[in-house]
Amino acid sequence: MAEGNQGEAGGSLGKIITVIVIVAVIVAGFVYFKKGKNSADVADATKYQAVFLTNGQTYFGKVSNEKRAYVSLNDVYYLVLKRPLQTQQQTEGEPTPPATPEYSLIKLGKEMHGPTSMSINKDQILFIENLADDSKVVSAIKGAQK
Repeated sequence: MAEGNQGEAGGSLGKIITVIVIVAVIVAGFVYFKKGKNSADVADATKYQAVFLTNGQTYFGKVSNEKRAYVSLNDVYYLVLKRPLQTQQQTEGEPTPPATPEYSLIKLGKEMHGPTSMSINKDQILFIENLADDSKVVSAIKGAQK
């Protein structure tokens, strides 16, 4: 009977060790992927970035401090949809032409409070993209700076 109890104790110890090893592997994997995600800088310091937020807003500028709780965005621009003041009168029987949205690129700082930069809570950022130097947004930014 003493041998039977030893077998059960050894089996329980084996199960406990297995559970500990599995938990350790899961924790190590989580730490590895979390560290890997945060350690690589997404923003190329030589380019402009598009920062997409959880509220649907998109800002363009130069990203820094990616590893902190608040990401800094400098030389900030954003898009505003232009809306026509009046709709054109249509004559009867003519099809309505499709409305093509027009956007204006606005530099941050033109507002009444005159902000010069932006700090964005990292939790509010969906993703960040580097913009190509020949993109329409970068071309418009460079045109506005002249």
